[in-house]
Amino acid sequence: MSYQDRQMSLKRKAELTVAVEDENDLLRITPLGAGREVGRSCICLQYKGKTVMLDCGLHAGRSGPNSLPFLDQIDPATVDVLLVSHFHIDHAAAVPYYLERTTFKGRTFMTRPTKGVFRWLAKDYIRVTNTSDSDSTALYNEADLVSAHAKIEEIDVHQQVEVNGIKFTAYNAGHVLGAAMFLVEIAGVKVLYTGDYSREEDRHLVSAENPGVSVSVLITESTYGLRSHDTRIERERNFMKQVRDIVVRRRGCCLLPVSALGRTQELLLILEEHWSRHIQDLDGVPIYFISSLGKLGTRLYQTYIMHMNQRIQQQFNRTGRNPFDFKHIKTRVDFSEVPEGGPCVVLATPGMLQNGVSRLLLERWAPRPENGLIITGYSVEKTLARNITNKPPTIAAVAGGTIPRRLSVDNISFSAHVDYTQNSAFIDEIRAPHVVLVHGEENAMLDLRANLVDKYKNSDYEVTVHTPRNTRAVEMHFHGEKTARVMGSLASKAPRDGDCRAGILVERDFSYTLLDVGDLREFTGMTPVTVEQQLRVPYSSAFGLLQHHLEQMFGELPLTKETSNSGTTNILRIYDAVDVLHSSWKVGVEIEWEGNALNDMVADSVVAVVLNIESSPASVKLTQGACDSHSHSHSNKSDEKPCTVDTKLEASELAPVRSSNAADISAKLALFMKQQFAHVEHDNDQKKFVVRLNELSATVSTVTLDIETDSPLLQSRIAAIIARVRHTMRPLTHNSTPLPERQQQHPDADEKGMPPVDMDMAQDGNNSEKTGGTASEPTQIDNDNDNDNDNNSSAMASSGSSSESGSDNEDDGTKQQHTELPASDAHVKEEPVEDS
Repeated sequence: MSYQDRQMSLKRKAELTVAVEDENDLLRITPLGAGREVGRSCICLQYKGKTVMLDCGLHAGRSGPNSLPFLDQIDPATVDVLLVSHFHIDHAAAVPYYLERTTFKGRTFMTRPTKGVFRWLAKDYIRVTNTSDSDSTALYNEADLVSAHAKIEEIDVHQQVEVNGIKFTAYNAGHVLGAAMFLVEIAGVKVLYTGDYSREEDRHLVSAENPGVSVSVLITESTYGLRSHDTRIERERNFMKQVRDIVVRRRGCCLLPVSALGRTQELLLILEEHWSRHIQDLDGVPIYFISSLGKLGTRLYQTYIMHMNQRIQQQFNRTGRNPFDFKHIKTRVDFSEVPEGGPCVVLATPGMLQNGVSRLLLERWAPRPENGLIITGYSVEKTLARNITNKPPTIAAVAGGTIPRRLSVDNISFSAHVDYTQNSAFIDEIRAPHVVLVHGEENAMLDLRANLVDKYKNSDYEVTVHTPRNTRAVEMHFHGEKTARVMGSLASKAPRDGDCRAGILVERDFSYTLLDVGDLREFTGMTPVTVEQQLRVPYSSAFGLLQHHLEQMFGELPLTKETSNSGTTNILRIYDAVDVLHSSWKVGVEIEWEGNALNDMVADSVVAVVLNIESSPASVKLTQGACDSHSHSHSNKSDEKPCTVDTKLEASELAPVRSSNAADISAKLALFMKQQFAHVEHDNDQKKFVVRLNELSATVSTVTLDIETDSPLLQSRIAAIIARVRHTMRPLTHNSTPLPERQQQHPDADEKGMPPVDMDMAQDGNNSEKTGGTASEPTQIDNDNDNDNDNNSSAMASSGSSSESGSDNEDDGTKQQHTELPASDAHVKEEPVEDS
């Protein structure tokens, strides 16, 4: 399938869009560099409000700001961690710029060898770019480098570090000294970033390792796409064959463009070993390594020998000599000693032939056919190292014009990037459900993607392969399970099936721990703190009214009184958790409680009750009084005085409203019974009714409510119905004590002085009543404070209410019933009622 056909097939596939409830469950992977290109590697991970940046390099084929990654796509201030895989320019050279020239305040990590070598490579980069004719390419200076280098933290291989809930571990990646893969874990989602890696052990480095853990996302390089390398032995044999052909057979100069540190040391080891074995043939052929960092590199590599493979370590332990202190290779800082003609071998920087010593030597030797050029590493697009592999007849000179190319050009890669064989095998080992390809040219990357999709299409390994462009985010939805560890005293006994554990759930950086309160200090360093909450709620009515409404909501409440010089404070305690304080000298109610979820709900209920007391119809009803002291004439005279009642009441003054109408009780009881039983016979004369249920029967007295039946089951059912009737007809103030005897009782009052009240009183909020064609005048209720006669509480008006509590339309006419307050405490100003 051609590239165009593959692209069309990909376009025809509709993307499945899944609604995400929480944006934090989206893992975003955004290449800011190395997206369908090689160079300026910079990958950004965003998940659960955390941001991790992987590498921060420069593009070898560009200069100045154009060589930077697209750093403006992500706010540097939001980046928590910057992890650098290795010291190469395309992975690390932008780190000083990012640390010193942006708002980045996070932490930066490298392995110890990477940090040690990076400083000198970055310094060499500054020296090359900050020249007099290229001031515009200078991205940072040596002061920036020194400051940035001091901020970089070291991480060892296999060491796990945690920063703000982000866990990451470094693993060997091969490639170059100190190169690391990073396993990043955020909230249980694991992402493995390979960086540049090699699965083949060479002369001085170990191969990349498999972390051996389940990985959610694999971010891997795709530098060589579907290309496969020869084996290491075959590459070394071909390399030395080409070198010998140039310097021995043709007696020419062999140019090897390389980087100062990295794969260069592998080539030096190969040349040193071959010259030692074949000194009789090569005795007169010198080898030069031209680099300002050449001698420094020798010392650095000796310093980090313990980070190399067993072969190098054993050689060093056996001989006690630095394996990189070469006998047949001359390290120089310039090429003044290099002869105009051959034979000789020269390794010179830079590897891309853009400028420097390697470019000058190329221009010197290009016109002569006995000379040769061997490209030993990966060549980036738009560089001379890439273009010259096409063997053009001429090359551009740095000073201008062109130079004929007659020297031979060969390409034998020692770049230590994985080829297709190694890369696909590693992907198959990791078996991550998502694979993100980076660090590869577009065609090579898309070819690899198509191959992987076809390879796993009919297998048990379900994988999605992503090839994002720069700045194009790949989004994946992960909703990880939350698992809590039980520790401390809660874990002292092994749980059995069905057991429950209750404690404090502590969340710290996406990990959950269930602890007893007493174990918090030991395991978390936290100390439990009790939060005492206090709230003042506006309230201007009597305490008795407050107590009444709270007891209707919460049942009978214990009352405590505290006396001080200022007055008396009544304290009601609700559910042994919330205290309601009403002070005679203060306006409002104070609510105090110990803060927790349950107590907060109770306190909220108390606040709701208090705020609704003064507007409650029950409050208006319970504070009404008889008006005998003044007239309720309906002539519209301006000097008429409204009825006023002092509502400074005690709890005992709110008497229960009771019914003395037995017939009404009997009727309501019969109504309930008929809703539950099909056969109910009501005998008014005998004041009883008979209930029949299949073969069972029961007799219920409407006076005593006694039940006579032979069936305990039927008796329990009828008793439940009677209890429901009692609950329904129960007065609002059922917890209060009866009213004391009045000096003047209502003519229809019972033997305890309680006026009869019809249980069918209208409660629909319409306070205007018609009794014998007489409409009552509005009633105004005044609140007088005994402690301060000048401090009057706010008045509560009941528009359209009279002292008549209701009317009952019966067959023998209309009967008015009244509920009155105790004459000893209620100061009632009344006027005689005039007929309209």
